[in-house]
Amino acid sequence: MKLIGRLSVCLVLATTAVASLACGDVGDKTVVISAGADGDIALPQLSSQTQSRVYAELLFDKLAEIGQSQNTVGDAGYVPHLAARWDWARDSMAITFHLDPRAKWHDGQALTARDVRFAFTVLTDPKTGSSAGVELARSVDSVSVADSLTATVWYKARSPEQFHAVAYTLFPLPEHLLGNVPHDSLKSSAFAKAPVGSGPFTFVAWEQKRRFEMAAFDHYLLGRPKIDRLVFAIAGSAPTAVRAVLAGDADFIERMQLEDVAEASRLPDITLLPLRRYDYGVVQFNLWTADGTAPHPLFGSASMRRALTMAVDRAALVRNVHDTLGRPGLGPFARLQWSADTTLRQIPFDVAESGRLLDVLGWKLGPRGMRSKAGQPLAFTLSVSSSSRSRVRYAELLQQSFAAVGAAVTVNVTDMAGFVDQLMTHSFDAMVFGWTATPSPSGARQTWGSRAFTKGSPFNAGGWQNATFDAAVANALTAMDLKNARAHFRVAYQTAIDDAPAIWLYESLDPAAASRRLVTGEFRPDAWWATVRSWDVTGPSRRPGAGRTATP
Repeated sequence: MKLIGRLSVCLVLATTAVASLACGDVGDKTVVISAGADGDIALPQLSSQTQSRVYAELLFDKLAEIGQSQNTVGDAGYVPHLAARWDWARDSMAITFHLDPRAKWHDGQALTARDVRFAFTVLTDPKTGSSAGVELARSVDSVSVADSLTATVWYKARSPEQFHAVAYTLFPLPEHLLGNVPHDSLKSSAFAKAPVGSGPFTFVAWEQKRRFEMAAFDHYLLGRPKIDRLVFAIAGSAPTAVRAVLAGDADFIERMQLEDVAEASRLPDITLLPLRRYDYGVVQFNLWTADGTAPHPLFGSASMRRALTMAVDRAALVRNVHDTLGRPGLGPFARLQWSADTTLRQIPFDVAESGRLLDVLGWKLGPRGMRSKAGQPLAFTLSVSSSSRSRVRYAELLQQSFAAVGAAVTVNVTDMAGFVDQLMTHSFDAMVFGWTATPSPSGARQTWGSRAFTKGSPFNAGGWQNATFDAAVANALTAMDLKNARAHFRVAYQTAIDDAPAIWLYESLDPAAASRRLVTGEFRPDAWWATVRSWDVTGPSRRPGAGRTATP
């Protein structure tokens, strides 16, 4: 991605018309990243919001970092970060991490093995409320400290991804600053909004829903970042965020949608950058009533879910919304994951068979082409966030597809806050939204497993519970060879496709966009922000107010 030199930078303030900029001199090598939405906290593994993850992973560092190969089996391809090296026990039931003595917290304190153990204790405490911690506790028994630079992770059992489970998930936390904070108060603590981390950037300021600012950490053990400051300008909506980049008022945005790509390609100072992604979009059916005490009158039936899936020509919808920047989804996974299987049997697009199934279920066509049963219309609400124009378009097309088989669908477009509230409280019929998977397929258990269905959690918000799926994923994650693991995942994925807790709509190939003055290397598919510390700014300075469309 690319950056800017000598930019009079600014916050993007969302208005109903254009983005206005509140500008001030922020230095020679400042990069402005335009973001459609803000995060809620800036602590690793304690928020389900992607923007929070971006903040946290720029401020905090891991023991080791996954490489461009995205390998999650064993430790091949992993790059030392806070840990200079590691040793495996002969029986593979323990891994000892030897910390780099140069590792420091942003307040100057040395980062020690006690901070590794403390982070494990915090993350796996149910009171903390970390879904990642729940997964970590499945595989790790404890962390012991031999001396200030030596921490040993003890496992409950061997598994192909046991190194990844720790290296990708466990970010050391500063015990000297958080040791007295109750774990159930950590998310609401002052530290969560102004953290002291160990990563390449230090916290500077956060004006919620407006601006998040970081500065290069001069003493970062892997070398000071090339840019001086990093400013996330919170636009409030995806379209406004895009306009800020096209106008020249921000340097980078990680996602351009189809309607913006053509304009960006005509601008000489904008570069479109391909990103490999783990994103996939779905129609999530809610299988339960709002109070969670009874099956949903429509979607409690797998036959109803399959009938509605048959009504949707996913390939045609993807072409309509994404053109060549997307492809139909295949199941509860992304094609980049090593467990992906493109040979799985899909529910076909078949309007006639959809109608036959609905007839069998007792939903009969009326004179106006709509179906009803015992006087009740076949009707439901499809919720979608206004923050994504592409998903709003999907909702509109799905409304037409369902109408073609006699289902009356109301599209409920709401702001992000309202949408998240519906998701967390499970108070919806069906919704269009997207997941970002990780390199490890273990996330399928967190996202779609039976245990993930809890109030206040966005995971498995539709309440799908399937013992075959749960067992197959568990067997896959404990299999000691990839052939068996893939076979178990195939069973899990096919079960999810057949039982249709969701319609697997699309995988996104949306490009990023950046100023040509911003020099970036290859993006990492699981986290575009992982290489920000190597970004640089070249080329001439930009004059204040150089944006083409913004109002200063």
